[in-house]
Amino acid sequence: MKKHRIMVIGSNVTTVQRVSSYCLKQSSEVLPYYGIPSNEEITLFAPEVLVLCLPIANDFCYQIYPYILWSEQFMDKGFPSATTPTELYARLQEVLQT
Repeated sequence: MKKHRIMVIGSNVTTVQRVSSYCLKQSSEVLPYYGIPSNEEITLFAPEVLVLCLPIANDFCYQIYPYILWSEQFMDKGFPSATTPTELYARLQEVLQT
């Protein structure tokens, strides 16, 4: 079984660790990143999907990668977002099956 590469990005260490643990349960390779990574750092890990733990800096250009927004609070469903582990698993399955 192929392991998928997921990069979890955020400024809150506790949130990034919690979301990373959810992703690890999916038998994926996970890189937690605290802060904003450079394009080189993202390219080096070569993730298949980014999980962005909100809030995230406005100048971070993540839209060139498949992404999921993680928030502890309800969000507008117009974005690929998750607020619970179950929603996160479903979004990861959607993104990683393609």
